[in-house]
Amino acid sequence: MSVPAIGERYRGVEGNIGYLLRQASHTFRAAAEAVLRPHELSLAQYAVLSVLRRDPWSSGADLARACNTTPQAMNGVVATLEREGLVERRPHPTHGRIRQVGLTEEGERRVAAATPDLRRLERSMQRGFSAEEIATVKAWLVSAAARCEAAAR
Repeated sequence: MSVPAIGERYRGVEGNIGYLLRQASHTFRAAAEAVLRPHELSLAQYAVLSVLRRDPWSSGADLARACNTTPQAMNGVVATLEREGLVERRPHPTHGRIRQVGLTEEGERRVAAATPDLRRLERSMQRGFSAEEIATVKAWLVSAAARCEAAAR
């Protein structure tokens, strides 16, 4: 017995939503890692840098929530980015135990260079669908995540 190709049987539209989400997530991650490799970034590192572009000087806990990971895993990603000179940490001005994370010039340069390549990958995923269809998929993904989060509580 061989595994069906993506799009066939349970790996196609007759598949369960959870399975298809996992399939899409896994294949996106692999493609994104390949796109980011020439920029010497992993997808987790890119996620942190791109969040910091929008929300500079975030705490590690905030970064973990924004990047859908644990604080422990985020601490490892931030430590690596700091060693590579892509981010810096500083104490929070009023909460002594909280350290804020911000982009360095090199971190900004690296994320700016990688973003167009990742956006091309995203556009290739959307090819053949109308703007309205993409908007519907995005709305569904956000709603599904919110409902799953609520169910997990």
